[in-house]
Amino acid sequence: MQVPQRFSDAADWLHDTASAQTGLRDFGPADYRDGLAVLLDALDRDPRIGDNRRPLALGMLTGPLIARLYTQEGWRRHPEYARLRIERPLVITGVPRTGTTALHKLLSMDPQFQGIERWLASTPMVRPPRERWADLPEFQACVAGLNAFLRFAPEMAAAHDMTADTVDECLDVLQQSFVSNTFTSTLDAPAYREWWYGCSELASYRRYADVLRLIGLAEPGKTWLLKNPGHLWGIDALLEVFPDARIVQTHRDPAEAVPSLCSVLEIAQRVYLGDGVRPTEMGPVEAEKWQRAVARTEAARARQPRQFHDVRHIDFRRDPMTVVHGIYERFGITLSAETEAGMRRWLAAQPAEQKAGGRFTAGTYGLRRADIHRQFADYIERYRLQPGASA
Repeated sequence: MQVPQRFSDAADWLHDTASAQTGLRDFGPADYRDGLAVLLDALDRDPRIGDNRRPLALGMLTGPLIARLYTQEGWRRHPEYARLRIERPLVITGVPRTGTTALHKLLSMDPQFQGIERWLASTPMVRPPRERWADLPEFQACVAGLNAFLRFAPEMAAAHDMTADTVDECLDVLQQSFVSNTFTSTLDAPAYREWWYGCSELASYRRYADVLRLIGLAEPGKTWLLKNPGHLWGIDALLEVFPDARIVQTHRDPAEAVPSLCSVLEIAQRVYLGDGVRPTEMGPVEAEKWQRAVARTEAARARQPRQFHDVRHIDFRRDPMTVVHGIYERFGITLSAETEAGMRRWLAAQPAEQKAGGRFTAGTYGLRRADIHRQFADYIERYRLQPGASA
């Protein structure tokens, strides 16, 4: 099918492409179409995606529609999913680049937890036995798609750990409703971002919970281990859908975290925007977004303080297993000797460059460290995030 010349004319093309790739037609309730329409229009309003990259951007937008098709088909085949209760999920969140990914991967070594593997976020279904995954076309497609993305953005392999068969962020599921930070960060569509700022994500979270019920249907007794920095923004919706969630919030000096985030977003945006990326505009936008997200979560914590546990990035880097013990003790989770040994093996196997992280210049992204510190002053003081701060 010929690629549309205008994004605002692409809605039918996207749906037809998703159906052609899956053989499915049911996209479910039409409430997601508002967000999709706003996003497509926003991409035309700020036309920075050249013709050579338009297919890549349209391919990205086809992904959530494919996930919707798989979700609807899974629900049709397994209506019993709706009766499954999700109790006391363990949820990791925090400003991006504060150690959420490393902590998530480490805790996923505990077999009492289940998470959302990347390939199942892309094509939701009842999780098959792991030994079958390599033979499934959906798994193979996820591996191929990830490899293709990394060919365009090889730096991302070192910046953010992504594999098809390991746990990943909830955002790939949440974007099914097209009310998601994913699109503001990766495609940098200002008109969509302003629209998203005024939206409730409650419908997205309700769908997300039902996707989890479908994926976990074969192991209904396993506790969910979830992770998404964006849960800071959607904290009220998260707690309405999962009122007994146990939330681990990670913290780091924002003058380190925000420029680091921008460096990762720049890599991703260059895949779709090419020379249209605007690094110096990115920093102030992301700093404002995450300051607002932190404020939302602080308000939620004031209402439900017992459901939160804090982890400072500096403490996790110094002694990750002490942090793990603190989480387990805080929420009454049993850590077996065998599981702890497995976690220690995982830590020992991590590449040195991932342990060390990177250094990023705030000025590259239109920021100054002093300004970030003023913007996040209350947050920095509350969680002792000043450089050199100790427990």
